[in-house]
Parts: sequence; structure tokens; C-alpha cells
Amino acid sequence: MNIAGTCLLLVLLYACGASHHNELVYRFHREDGSIGLDSLKSLILSDSGTEMFASYPDSDVVIIQYDRYRTHQECIEDHFRSNGYRIELLRKTPVEEKAKPWEKRERQ
Repeated sequence: MNIAGTCLLLVLLYACGASHHNELVYRFHREDGSIGLDSLKSLILSDSGTEMFASYPDSDVVIIQYDRYRTHQECIEDHFRSNGYRIELLRKTPVEEKAKPWEKRERQ
């Protein structure tokens, strides 16, 4: 196998082994005519790849986890914008399998 073939194989192996779940943390600002946060949450969770939407009372921050093979960050952001919210991305990170607190883990 030549160098180019080896590099391609390594890239493909990395892509297959890397997490395909991301976590987005946004600060949101409601504008005039915005829908309620619970309604927005329902819209975002109706996308097939969105797995979690967490918000806290009296907070302007939301945490969203999604499968990037089934939906895209732009789709999530479009829900905010088209429903009267201005958003600021605070953080985007890959989610590892062990970092999903809602799933039961085995004791080590």
C-alpha cells in the first residue's frame, strides 16, 4: 500500500471511531414575538437527531446534545432564529459514550 492509501485508511478509521454526538451550549435572548421556551424545546426535540435539550429555570443558557449524522447544528440554530430567539454559541464539544449521564453505566 502506498503512502496516500495509508493516509486515507487512517482518516477513515478515525472518522469511524470518533464520536458522532456533539453538545452545544447556547445563551439565548428572547425577542418580541418569540414563542415559549417549552414550545421551542418541543420543536428542536422533534428533529430526529436531537437527543437532549436541557434548560434551567431563570437561566438564559440551554444545553443540546445531538447526533451530527442525523441532524446539523444549523437546523437547531434555525429553530431558535425562526421562532424569535437570538443565540450565542458558548461551547461546542464532542460527546463521548461515557459522558452521557442519563444512560446507566456499569460499575468499574
